[in-house]
Amino acid sequence: MSVVFLLVAIFGFILTALLLLKKNVNKLPQRFLALFYFIYSVYSFQTYIITEGLLEHFKWFYFWPLLLYSIITVPVYFYFKTIMEDTFRWKWQYIFLFIPFILSLIDVAIVFSKPADYYNQIVVNAITFPTDRFSAQYGLLSLNEHYSLRHLWQLLYLLSLVPLLKRFLAINPNDKLKIILNRWLLLFYTALTLMAFITLFFGVERLLGINTLNVSNTSLYTLHLVLLLVLLIISIAPLYFPSILYGFPKNQLLVSSSISKSTSSEEQIYGLDNKELNKSLLAIEQKDEFLKQGFNLKACAQLLHVPPYHAAYFFYQTKGISFTAYRNKIRVEKARQLIDSGFLESNDLKSLISSCGFNSKSDFEKTFEKLSNSGVVEYITSA
Repeated sequence: MSVVFLLVAIFGFILTALLLLKKNVNKLPQRFLALFYFIYSVYSFQTYIITEGLLEHFKWFYFWPLLLYSIITVPVYFYFKTIMEDTFRWKWQYIFLFIPFILSLIDVAIVFSKPADYYNQIVVNAITFPTDRFSAQYGLLSLNEHYSLRHLWQLLYLLSLVPLLKRFLAINPNDKLKIILNRWLLLFYTALTLMAFITLFFGVERLLGINTLNVSNTSLYTLHLVLLLVLLIISIAPLYFPSILYGFPKNQLLVSSSISKSTSSEEQIYGLDNKELNKSLLAIEQKDEFLKQGFNLKACAQLLHVPPYHAAYFFYQTKGISFTAYRNKIRVEKARQLIDSGFLESNDLKSLISSCGFNSKSDFEKTFEKLSNSGVVEYITSA
């Protein structure tokens, strides 16, 4: 059965890579989620090495991952905070998240400050008695105390997110893509909370030397494997439903250009990878997609590889105007270029309107006058 841990680790590393390769997504939550699954992949791989009796050949791989495991609460907590608040600002209180890491760092320093025989003896004991390895005393804490502490931290910080999660789930609950995101967050949150509670429970029992449920080591081993599998199986959701990785901009309901028009199009504003999106937008403009009749926000969003409300948010963020206003501006500029170049000398007005993507003469004239401060006929005459 231990080979399943190896398969879980391989799948986890592949998942981490796939998450990081996704473009035009909500970068910070994406990276926090990828870091979480990377840590669990390393943990699964190390568990495979220990349970398969391979630790003797990988002694270097036994102790240092303790530092990595001790920060498991960090990417989990920051993932939920950033995906729900659509922002990330460091607060000094976040230093408490790193208490398990600080204690682990101290113990790692203590162990490696001692003669090499001290570390070798810890590894030999883990090889000889793998089921008893949690009782090993490192420095300040034993392995089981480190194990219990990090899961206690994860449980406490997950519970602290309940008010924020409730408020976020209530925002625009009927939006199709928001429903998908809400379900994913509830599923992921529930799985993490249950895992933290269960592992903490059995960790405390080991500390106290009791077994209230009379659970055998084999059953604990199986339960551990099942929990890892559940976390990895649900991780398919962000890949199958990419909108999960885009998040939900809290300003997506704004319809006024309250965002400053002076905002640089290259500026990295949290919520979308604006640099990549601007590159995609430039390619769309160069292909004259905006001049095609029927080219709307949904069609543009598909070419940008983001949901429509993210595309709308992107235009307000970086251009200070709506998608429709941006599209009309391009079309009117094209109309003026064609008029100035003598297009109407060999073509009629209907051809001009069609070439610029407008559906009707009235729509063209109204939009042209609004953006040019002069009527179409007046502009043609002056040209």
